[in-house]
This record gives sequence, C-alpha cells and structure tokens, in this order.
Amino acid sequence: MAKPQIDNFSDLMQEKERLKARLNNSKANIRDSFEGIKDELNPFNAIKEKTHGVLQTSTANPLVKFGIKRATEFLISKVLLRRAGWFTKLVVPFIVREVATRAIGLKADKKIAKTLRTAADKVRAADMPDLAGKKTVKQRPKNLIG
Repeated sequence: MAKPQIDNFSDLMQEKERLKARLNNSKANIRDSFEGIKDELNPFNAIKEKTHGVLQTSTANPLVKFGIKRATEFLISKVLLRRAGWFTKLVVPFIVREVATRAIGLKADKKIAKTLRTAADKVRAADMPDLAGKKTVKQRPKNLIG
C-alpha cells in the first residue's frame, strides 16, 4: 500500500480518521477470532449443540406449554407417583412433559391458528352498520399477501 501524500492539515486529519477506522476494524476482527477460538475450545458448546434439538419444545404457544406442564405435573406427580421416591418424582414428570409437549403441542398450535384464521375471516366478511346512516356496508376481505 502506497503512502498517501499529505500536503495540508485537512489531508492529515483525513489520514488520521482512515487509520482510526482501520485500527477499529482490525480490533473487531481480532475479537471475533478470539470468540471463535473460545467457542471451539469450550467442551460444553459441543454438548449444547447436540442437545439443543432434544431440549427445545415443539410448540411456540406459551399457553399450550403452560397447560401441558400443569396437567402433567398434577397427573404424574400428585396422582400416579404419589408414593414414589424423590428421583422418580423429579425425572419422570420431566420426560412425560417433554413427550407430551412434542406430541400435543404442534397439533394444538395448528388448531389454534386455524381457529383464529376462521374467526378473522368471519369478522372480515361480516356486515358492518354504517354509523353515519342506516344502510349496511359489506366489508370486503383484504388480501394482504398478494
């Protein structure tokens, strides 16, 4: 890289700003490199990547998660495992809750979404009275996607 020719004070200030930007860019690259090395050397990072799919629930709706959690806690811990040991009461409800969330959660999410879409379509298609007069206005559904 050739040295820039500096003839006056404004050229000097421009060169100073260019060098500061280059320095900040180099610092950011070094920081990113160190973070990458830390991630590669961290033994827990590999475990986290392997178990991420296993520990992630399949439902996005927090109400479904809450309902499944409470139902499994009650049925398993309080009813079925009433006289079991502490370890069994700790592990079995967790496993049952995860299986139930995966089995029921996705279906419940789809049913809730379908119900909400149907209700929204009915509201869009409803006859709305005109508040200024006595005639009714048929509201046309708006197609927002295309």
